[in-house]
Amino acid sequence: MSTELADALVIWANGWLAAAYWTWDSAALLLTIGIALVIMLRYDREVRRTAGERSRRYGRGELIVASRRSTYETLAVLVLWVLAASVIAPPIPVIGLLMWLAFLIALRLIPQEREQILFRQRVMIGVYAIGLLAFRVVTAYSFDAVQLSTMLGGDADTAGLFASVRGSITPYLILVLWVMYPLGYFSVIAQRFAVNRGSLTRPGKTVADTLQDLRTRGE
Repeated sequence: MSTELADALVIWANGWLAAAYWTWDSAALLLTIGIALVIMLRYDREVRRTAGERSRRYGRGELIVASRRSTYETLAVLVLWVLAASVIAPPIPVIGLLMWLAFLIALRLIPQEREQILFRQRVMIGVYAIGLLAFRVVTAYSFDAVQLSTMLGGDADTAGLFASVRGSITPYLILVLWVMYPLGYFSVIAQRFAVNRGSLTRPGKTVADTLQDLRTRGE
């Protein structure tokens, strides 16, 4: 085997290994993107169709008059989350994956509240992503407490107090972002499951499906 061929094989193998390692490291984020795409293509479209679908006269098809705002909002939240998960170390990407997965399960099993769930969980994930990005910016840059205090008209004692407050608040912010906020998110979904236990025969059945079954007697 020539040296050129051996070098090419080594480069080829290293490329596949690098791709495999990147895929493994980014698995949670990639799965999150997949879940978000399912929500956009299925449930955002379903809410849009329910809100603005009108049948044409004489069976000439259907006219959808509602906008795609719900889809755009989900896409915006996904972009925020991708940014946040890309700059924050684990386990944040895994926590985000579980949040989006719970989001999808709630949409599937609580059809009577799909529009409300879409709005509420999107807002909660968006706020969480913004909080993570703000935390990353604050912790990534070392602000000079003395200089900042001088700019604000303070003295050296004020600068020391500022640095002390910043150091004491950081652990609480970590606790909130890593534990308390995700628990609150999952608690909201669990509470909606407790209120809406869903159909005993088909969990994904909507009100329209139930009425149709009653009209046709399930035939």
